[in-house]
Amino acid sequence: MDLALGVAVGSSMQIALLVTPLMVIIGWGMNVEMSLYFNIYETAILFIAVVMVNYLIMDGESNWLEGLMLVAVYIVIAISFYYYPDETNNSTGSLPSGNSTV
Repeated sequence: MDLALGVAVGSSMQIALLVTPLMVIIGWGMNVEMSLYFNIYETAILFIAVVMVNYLIMDGESNWLEGLMLVAVYIVIAISFYYYPDETNNSTGSLPSGNSTV
């Protein structure tokens, strides 16, 4: 169990601390607009996910209920991001009507 947790958490940390910043730097070099700016909502969701995973793997054991809780958190996060308004395309948060005049 320790090996499985070490691989899962270690690879997540590797992506978060090495690959993502490296891709942003490469994107800047290729003149692609990228940033590591996260709004308050995304930061809160990330914090909740980290706290939940930390709480569940703290004892070094796992069972079906803890796995089910992680899947439930993943589904709740996915649904919340689906309904979260996209600030880049539409500042009002409503769906575009298609007949708008500018």
